[in-house]
Amino acid sequence: MTQKEKGYVGLGVMLVLAAGTVFGSEPLYKAIDTMSAEKVDYTPGTYVGAAQGFGGEVVATVTVGAAGIESVELTGAGETPAIGGAALEQLPSLFVENNSSRVDAVAGATISSNAAMEAVQQALDQASGKIGVIERTEEPGETEAETEAKKDKAPAAADYTPGTYEGTAQGFGGEIKAVVTIGASGAIESVELTGDGETPGLGLDALKTLAPAFEEAGSADIDGVSGCTVTSNAAMEAVQAALDQAAGGAGEASGQAADTGDLKTYEGTAQGFGGEIKAAVTIGASGAIESVELTGDGETPGLGLDALKTLAPAFEEAGSADIDGVSGCTVTSNAAMEAVQAALDQAAADGDGNDKEEAANAGDLKTYEGTAQGFGGEVKAVVAMDGAVIKSVELTGDGETPGLGLDALEPLALAFEEAGSADIDGVSGCTVTSNAAMEAVRAALDQAAADGGETTTGDNGGSYKPGTYEGTAQGFGGEIKAVVTIGTSGAIESVELTGDDETPGLGLDALKTLAPAFEEAGSAEIDGVSGCTITSSAAMEAVGAALDQAQ
Repeated sequence: MTQKEKGYVGLGVMLVLAAGTVFGSEPLYKAIDTMSAEKVDYTPGTYVGAAQGFGGEVVATVTVGAAGIESVELTGAGETPAIGGAALEQLPSLFVENNSSRVDAVAGATISSNAAMEAVQQALDQASGKIGVIERTEEPGETEAETEAKKDKAPAAADYTPGTYEGTAQGFGGEIKAVVTIGASGAIESVELTGDGETPGLGLDALKTLAPAFEEAGSADIDGVSGCTVTSNAAMEAVQAALDQAAGGAGEASGQAADTGDLKTYEGTAQGFGGEIKAAVTIGASGAIESVELTGDGETPGLGLDALKTLAPAFEEAGSADIDGVSGCTVTSNAAMEAVQAALDQAAADGDGNDKEEAANAGDLKTYEGTAQGFGGEVKAVVAMDGAVIKSVELTGDGETPGLGLDALEPLALAFEEAGSADIDGVSGCTVTSNAAMEAVRAALDQAAADGGETTTGDNGGSYKPGTYEGTAQGFGGEIKAVVTIGTSGAIESVELTGDDETPGLGLDALKTLAPAFEEAGSAEIDGVSGCTITSSAAMEAVGAALDQAQ
């Protein structure tokens, strides 16, 4: 080997060793990666950012040099002095040390810490030119009297004995448990809330929001989460029960704690688009609606479920069950109104809020029965009607084949309820059972018609002719086709949308969302899918064209 070749080999070995040192050292690799990722060109100067903290606005005044953050000043007059206020004093040095808006939050002051990070980042975005410079008007400083008043409101930390305490209270769907840790200073250090029975997306999410709020407030006296009053009040009660123990008061964790006033909660239920919708209505001492919480796990995600979140505060604001429904979610909206009205009927009768039988009876329900010969014996249909609308269908047929006909009865019942008529598609492989079920339901509906009028559902009042109709319109990438089936009741039974040329992940996915929206609205007038305006408009046009034929 020549001297030159030896030199190349030696250089190669050095490069391999160097690479192994860098990439084999995870902390060093991460440090280099972070430095390269966060390398931003700033225009030197002083910039001001702001964000919403626990008790008001948190303002960050950030001085930036050529190398990055040189100083940070944080103010937040509305933050709790001993908690959020103390955090704002600790964080500036961390921002400078890390040369970043991303630092560890101060324990027990998560909301104030996150607001500080957001405010600093807003200032840095101005320095980097990502956003324009924000001009702020100088606000008057806090008076000495105001400062002393805030100190008086600060939690009495020394009142609590260090340790971990538990409290429980009855939430919306079951027991809520609070585990409260008191630190050496006698102040709340952490709060952990659990409640497996609370509604996913509502009560469960509220618990995640409430825990840091208790920590930052240093007490059980906080604002509840809108639309989740029952869950919020239970969390406050559970935390207060734990604090009572820490203060040397009540020895039982589940003791009565938070003073929620002379509130009474009533429940009502009604049949929604995909299942039962439940309303928990809290009435205050004045007799007015304090809160409304709506749940309906069977409603369509992105449609009915989202509508319930919109409707709850609308009921609270209106103070009654008489509100406008959510566009595109007529069935869900009507069920929510019916459930709320049922709860209010109990309150008006001055009930105790526990008469669920009365709550469920939101209208004058009548039950009709029909039978037909199935594959292995008689199939029986029990149909509950609210006026002219099918509220529920129960199918039984003990002689049907297990795993086939017996299993088919459950999906058929749901299909009858959703269609609002006996005209549905049978279950594949169970034709005899399906036909018998349809015949039995039709027999029940014939009795209902003879007893009080036509069976109808949806918004069209039977204005469409039964049958299947097609409509087309120009979408984003090509033709969109709508196949609309009108049931015997004259209402939309199903909508099928196709548009093979629409963009995968956008227009194509939008069509899947729009079809059930048309079905639930009972018309072509629905809200389009965000980001897919052309596809949505074409789908509405195609459905409208089909409905024009059905007129």
